[in-house]
Amino acid sequence: MATFPQKSIVARRLGDHYEILEPIGHPFGYQQLLASDTHNQRRVIIKSLTIEQITPSSDICCFEREIHLLESLQHSTIPRCIESFSVDTAEGKGLVLVQSHQGGLTLEEQIAAGRTFSETEIKAIAKQLLQGLVYFHSKGLVHRDIKPSYITVSIAEPDTDKHKSTHPNGSAQATWLNLGTMQYIQAQTQGAMVGTYGYMPPEQIGGQAKFASDLYSLGATLIYLAVGVHLGDLPRNGHRPKFACDGARLSTDFQQWINWLIEPHVSDRPDSAKQALLALNRLPLAMLKRRLLKPKRAQINPVPISNCGRNHYQPFFTQIRSRKSPNSLELTIPPVGIRSAAFKQALMPLSIGTIMLSAAIYLIYLLDFSGPLLTNPAGLATLAASVLADVGCAYSFRIMSSGQPQLQNCLLRRVQIQIESDVLLVAYRYWLRPPAYIVNTKRECIYNISALPDGSALRILTHHNRTEASCLCYKLTLNDGQLSRRDVRWLTSLLNDWRSYYDL
Repeated sequence: MATFPQKSIVARRLGDHYEILEPIGHPFGYQQLLASDTHNQRRVIIKSLTIEQITPSSDICCFEREIHLLESLQHSTIPRCIESFSVDTAEGKGLVLVQSHQGGLTLEEQIAAGRTFSETEIKAIAKQLLQGLVYFHSKGLVHRDIKPSYITVSIAEPDTDKHKSTHPNGSAQATWLNLGTMQYIQAQTQGAMVGTYGYMPPEQIGGQAKFASDLYSLGATLIYLAVGVHLGDLPRNGHRPKFACDGARLSTDFQQWINWLIEPHVSDRPDSAKQALLALNRLPLAMLKRRLLKPKRAQINPVPISNCGRNHYQPFFTQIRSRKSPNSLELTIPPVGIRSAAFKQALMPLSIGTIMLSAAIYLIYLLDFSGPLLTNPAGLATLAASVLADVGCAYSFRIMSSGQPQLQNCLLRRVQIQIESDVLLVAYRYWLRPPAYIVNTKRECIYNISALPDGSALRILTHHNRTEASCLCYKLTLNDGQLSRRDVRWLTSLLNDWRSYYDL
């Protein structure tokens, strides 16, 4: 049995009412525990967010939004808010939410435990989740982050072997575990990317999710539930992922319905969650209608997930190269190149220095040192001109040296990010030179990874950086390599996933 830490700011308030059992799910930014309500003999989930100076305001807003949504929404897939309160003690401040729990682990935890699901069970889960999406979308809300770790499913298991598929007639109850990412579709902030790569559709990268975006994420979740494979690992038909499995596992019509949900372009997906739900209930008729109509597919850009020997988190828009090994993920950011503003800035001192050096050398070439230099005015003038030329040469080298490092960074320096199971390394690498490590820290020592509001830099804050400089704050800016603002948001999402729960 798990218990609250002695210094927990919620221990006093909850200790005599709830018995903490174990952590559940993989939340980011807050603590989430499965508990037993000893007064009412029921299972609950307790979420707590400790507010510190370094806590991002977005985390606080998401937590408060989830409390508001649980209090105002009512649906069979939505947990019920039992109580919520804030704590303000000498130890710190915090927010606490206690919500009902229908039982069952998350889909991600069940798949990791070796459980399999039949087509009947997957359809039942998809039906309940679609009913929830119909309800959310009717309120103008879009979920934005549907994935297996945010969905719990409780299924009756008549078979004692939990690693076998449950009975087709077993009753399933799917419940959303996290609604903090949900937002009114009109209230979304431009450029504020929310979601998880591998489950996020192309249009959501720019920060503007649509109702059909939830259908894409649901399709990716069902694929993982059916075969345990991420969407990025699927074979491709051109730019489109193609889901296919043994007909004995899933029927052809159901596979085509799932492929309908994961169409990269919004216009190629179902018009609404209601339409997807109706098609699920009448699969043969719906699929026959789609085959007969054969709508013209829209011309689109590549989807944000590629399978070219890369990991399933790799988006299409980035120039970052990745290499996956069993115990680490290596990301290499190419130099900014000759088209960057930094390269143009480096050319200015180099050009001025070159001109000054050429002029000084030419002046020395014109001088006549054959006669006496100190006995006549012409000789003194020649000596003064030679001194001036030498000073010009010295200053020209000094000016060129100021631009040379910047030019070297533009053309030769690569930024390498190496993510290991428990260590994060960031290094500058040059040709024929050993790497210069800027960040060398353990996962447990990192207390914040975030992108600046304008997306111009990625910031890593750590308690302990094991480098010579030992700087506790590192910024990866757009001038450090071939990076875009979307790259910065992607790296932030990827590193935060690794920091919170991702296991290489």
